[in-house]
Amino acid sequence: MQLPTPKSSGNTTWWTDPTIPDPADLPTVRGWRILVRPIPNAPKTKGGIIIPDATIETMDLIRSVGQVKAVGPMAYTRPDMGDEPWCSVGDYILYPRYSGAKFSYGGVRFLLLNDDEVLAVIQDPARINE
Repeated sequence: MQLPTPKSSGNTTWWTDPTIPDPADLPTVRGWRILVRPIPNAPKTKGGIIIPDATIETMDLIRSVGQVKAVGPMAYTRPDMGDEPWCSVGDYILYPRYSGAKFSYGGVRFLLLNDDEVLAVIQDPARINE
């Protein structure tokens, strides 16, 4: 699969090529934080039409989806959070566009989100832009 090339290091593009593996020693997440690896938009439609770079950049602005890599020990333990976690390691989640602390670690871009910033768990992230 051909992936779009990130053109910016600002808020419009914040993901790493998914073929690059996660570092073996992921950061230890503390408190109520969640470690997320953002994922890119697909460069083609299901029918094989190549999506222009400008459209992919717009889609990156709209969509904020990533995979949960670690969950802090205090996440979802507060009484106001309900009886069970909103997400767990391996889930794909939707989060607000400008949320979280962005950082690179081992050549991979990550976000640290608060546990209450998860908007939804997504079963199939490829369906987001259908």
